[in-house]
Parts: sequence; structure tokens; C-alpha cells
Amino acid sequence: MKITAIIPARLESTRLPSKVLLDILGKTMLQRVYEMAIASELFDQVIIATDSEIIMNHCIALNMRSMITSSSHESGTDRIAEVAEMLDSDIVINIQADEPFLEKASLTALVDLMRSNDVAIGTLTKVIKSTESLLDYNTVKLVKNINDRVMYFSRQAIPAHRDIPYRKWLDDGEYFQHLGVYGFKREVLIEVASLNPTRLEQSEKLEQLRWLENGHHIFAATVASTSFGIDTEDDLERARYYAAAVEFNKDQLK
Repeated sequence: MKITAIIPARLESTRLPSKVLLDILGKTMLQRVYEMAIASELFDQVIIATDSEIIMNHCIALNMRSMITSSSHESGTDRIAEVAEMLDSDIVINIQADEPFLEKASLTALVDLMRSNDVAIGTLTKVIKSTESLLDYNTVKLVKNINDRVMYFSRQAIPAHRDIPYRKWLDDGEYFQHLGVYGFKREVLIEVASLNPTRLEQSEKLEQLRWLENGHHIFAATVASTSFGIDTEDDLERARYYAAAVEFNKDQLK
């Protein structure tokens, strides 16, 4: 199977303007994501999809493969679908432009999942370890069945415990956090990008609920990832600290 990784990258960001071009120890966030995808050696090609000439020029300067897309897309899924329509590829992996520390092991788990003939849409999840994350609306949770097919995504902590206080839910069960990395069979990606918004999606502000509401199955591989998205100034400082620690450890091993 031919596998393409596409990184949707836009310049606008409400909480952290132009974040994909911000510096993290001498490299932009977008450059780090692209190089991470290339270094994984999992993909036949890696493409940055953007509607920004500024980002496009940045890609050209660094010899990063990129394509200009429409400025009317409302989501990264729509943006990568436009690129996928022009590709000869069986599987498309959507890698977020603000996740520069995504591990090869996590990407490998997603690629392995997508190689199954039974999986048209795949994603990643990890076990929630803290009550703070469990109750945080910015942490998207999911429930899956015994075959790893996702039953629902929510910003709420799910499943609920009727007879146990919120703060003790982790003591009595396992909860999963959704990691926003997706894999698609190419034809299914193009199909879901054409769907209209749905009630559950608009309520939770989670586009993957649109796919579930329309009858698509999403499977989730569980990984032990420590990766994190960068949405705020605090996240950016954490990323710079993390990158410095990684570089230090590399130097120690030489």
C-alpha cells in the first residue's frame, strides 16, 4: 500500500498567532513536524498542505514538499482531502502541524492499523492518568468497544459512574484520551470531506462525530505517547524546554 502523510498548516491561530512558524530551538514548529514525519521512514511521501503564501515560501526555502490549497476549508480534513484527490495513494495520514514531538512508535501503530482491510478510518488514543485531564473539556475522551472500534468521542468524561464522585472515577476504571492524528483510506477521506455538519459535531465541536453520525467506523490504536499539541504560550515554552532536553540527551549519547 502506498502511504502519504499530509500536514495541514494554516497561518491563522486564535490563541497563538502564526504558531506553525514560531521558533523552537532554531527550527520552526512546522519544520520540526515535517522532519519528524520524514525521519520516521513510514511514508512514501510527506506533503504540507496550506492556503498561505507565507507558509508556502517557508516550505520552498527549506525544500519541504508543499501544495497550495483553497482558503475556504473549515478543517484540516477538508484541506488534506483536496490534496488527496490529486494523489495516487492508498492511505493518507493526517499529521497535525502543532505536534512536533509525535513519536515514531505512535505513527507506526497508526500505519499498522490502517493496513487492515477492515479499517477505513483510524486514530490514536492513550490512557488518561490524571483526574485533571479527565475533567478538562480541552481533553477529548473516547469510548471504544472490545474490537477497538470507537463508540463515541466527547469533551465530557465518559463513561460516567452513577454512584461514584467525579474525583474518584479513575480509581474504578480506565479512560482514554483521543490523540488528534488520523489515518484514512483515500476514497473514504474524500467521502467524509463532502459530508455536511451534524448535530453532535456542532454540539461537541468535534468533526469526527460527523463521520460517526453518518455511519462510518473509526478504529483507535492505544499508544503510550507523551506528545502534546502546542496551542498557547505556555505550550510553546514547554516545547522549547522539551526540545532542549532532547538535544541534550542526544549530545550525551555521542
